[in-house]
Amino acid sequence: MLPRIKKPKMGKGMSKSLTARFPDVLFYNQNLTEVQDNVVIGRGSRVGSMTLIHADARIGSGTTIGSHCNICACSIGDNVSIQTGCHITRGVVIEDDVFVGPGVVTLNDKLKGNPMIFPHIEKGAKIGGGSRILPGVRVGAGAIVGAGSVVTRDVPAGAVVMGNPARIRKSPAEKAD
Repeated sequence: MLPRIKKPKMGKGMSKSLTARFPDVLFYNQNLTEVQDNVVIGRGSRVGSMTLIHADARIGSGTTIGSHCNICACSIGDNVSIQTGCHITRGVVIEDDVFVGPGVVTLNDKLKGNPMIFPHIEKGAKIGGGSRILPGVRVGAGAIVGAGSVVTRDVPAGAVVMGNPARIRKSPAEKAD
């Protein structure tokens, strides 16, 4: 016979259903989604199944968070699309109108005993699926990161980068041509 498993204790705000806590947000399956206390999710946003949104996360209006995502205490702007299977670490800033492809992982710790430093993804940037954004990296406004890239350095606004490590393939001036 299996031992009886105790149900985890919920924080004050977690006792209400997600639709009661966030009436202007669409949860694809609220029974398979966890949103911890002190979270803000803007009007018209959508959250997929099997997603965990940690305490203190801030998510703007009209934003889509896909299924199987882990969203830590971070700031996500308006009209952002975060696809399935992403891990957005604590302290990350994602500005408005950003696309984050499936399976993207952000990192905030260089594992050297130093304080954590957080990635920042500026307005309108596009991050290809499976990419890794390393601690402290800034992806400039309108930049494009190719799928599967490992971004180890800042990406200038409007640049196109790809590879491991990610290298500039088109500068903002070339992209305008």
